[in-house]
Amino acid sequence: MNFFLHIIVMIATTVPNVLGFNLLFGRGKIFHFGPLGVSIVAAYGIFLVTIATDSFTLGIAAGLLVVSLASAFFAWLSLRLDADGFGVMSIAVHLGLLAVVLNWSSLTRGALGIPRIPRFVFLDSTLDFALFSTVVAAVWSYILWKIDKGPFGRKLIALSEHEWHAKSLGIDRPQVHLIAFLLAGIGALLSNVLYPQYLYLLHPSDYGFPGFVFFVTVVVAGGPGSVRGCLLSLILLSFLREGLRFIPMAPDILGPLRLILFGLILYIAVYCRRDLLFPKQRTV
Repeated sequence: MNFFLHIIVMIATTVPNVLGFNLLFGRGKIFHFGPLGVSIVAAYGIFLVTIATDSFTLGIAAGLLVVSLASAFFAWLSLRLDADGFGVMSIAVHLGLLAVVLNWSSLTRGALGIPRIPRFVFLDSTLDFALFSTVVAAVWSYILWKIDKGPFGRKLIALSEHEWHAKSLGIDRPQVHLIAFLLAGIGALLSNVLYPQYLYLLHPSDYGFPGFVFFVTVVVAGGPGSVRGCLLSLILLSFLREGLRFIPMAPDILGPLRLILFGLILYIAVYCRRDLLFPKQRTV
């Protein structure tokens, strides 16, 4: 029962972040490879301020501010670089932010992480986390599903299929990109206000390259742009990832093996979904 509740918490706390990434990468075909860069900014912004002030209100406000700034910066980069160039730059920004966290040990404690993360007063048990995070995930999924099916979703699709034709129809690319990145940033904020609380620890290892591989695998395997597909993919892959912990192997073997397995799944998913990931540009 505890393992089942643990899986529910892991899935539900990841949903907002993954669906935000799906909006950018899956629906908008924006090669944004720095979602965990926004996540690490959100997590440390929230809990450094919360610990310093003993106020979750100020912590969340600070998290919202730094997430908005980081999201706006990524949106600005996406408008000034080619797709491939932005993809590389987003990875560089993510790694740069991770390096700051790891080396600014006087503030972030570096590779030691921050233990004893404060919790909301109503989150005392795994069941509490499972119920609350599931409600948050359900509400956010519905909001993004409505956005995806509405005018904004159609604008993202138009820009991904043919930017010049979309502009001729009056679609403002800078505005659409900014809103999309801000929505993804809010998703990162929701995920990272809950996940460190559940672990009772904020650690930079949770924001490394394996986490990014998992995000991309979920979106590609579930169907780029599909909210329902990403949710189903996240559930199945989370059960697989957590279930691998029960394999009787040494951690130094199991870790690379898990990364290789998800890399293989990603390769197969990209091959099968290549027409959705790289759609042919419309000519009329």
